[in-house]
Amino acid sequence: MKWFLDITTRSKLYVSFGLIIALLGAVIAVAHRGITEIHEKQETIYLESFANVQDLLLLRANQDGVRAALLTMMAAAQRSDQEAWNQDITGLSREMAATMRRLQERNRDNPRLSVRLDEFNAIREAFVQTRETIIPLIYSGKTEQARALALGIQDERYRKMRAIAQEMGNGALEQARAAVAESDRLADETVRRFALLGIAAILLAGVMALFMDRILAGPRRALSAVAQRVASGDLTGSAPR
Repeated sequence: MKWFLDITTRSKLYVSFGLIIALLGAVIAVAHRGITEIHEKQETIYLESFANVQDLLLLRANQDGVRAALLTMMAAAQRSDQEAWNQDITGLSREMAATMRRLQERNRDNPRLSVRLDEFNAIREAFVQTRETIIPLIYSGKTEQARALALGIQDERYRKMRAIAQEMGNGALEQARAAVAESDRLADETVRRFALLGIAAILLAGVMALFMDRILAGPRRALSAVAQRVASGDLTGSAPR
């Protein structure tokens, strides 16, 4: 501390305010870093985790819709009704294909999920091929053959796809929850760091104010007292050092 007392008043002021400014800069840097990390985590939550949950739910819903439409189509007696249900099947299948592309593109850097998506898609493609065999059978009135396929190999594939989609959906939901928890942790940690540095900056400013008052204002007050004594005719006092 002696080195500080030996430097000039201007240097003391520079050092004091420099320390305060540096600490305030650290506060700003911590706040900026924390906000950036939280923003990135929230982007991951909304653009990946929640998007996966939503698409996997949509995939399961469309899958159920295709199966229900096919079974209803087999039960329909009128050709017009069968064609209407076939149109529903075609529309839902297109939505499933688009959803699969989004999921595969979004999770291409996630090896575990990519493997399960590929497995699901392979079963889905086989399901589609067999369905394209079932629909002509329905149109030609071969309902029993169509039903045998729909309730046989197609039912097995449907259950496998549903199980895989359920597993992936649960995993995506768990990942989303973990991402939310991590975002909350980052927010709490940022607030804590910001508060600690803010308090430190306030304490440092107070300490520096008291210190500067001691090394600057104190001697000035002593010098003023000596000047008053000299003015009153008392020449026995000495100037403060």
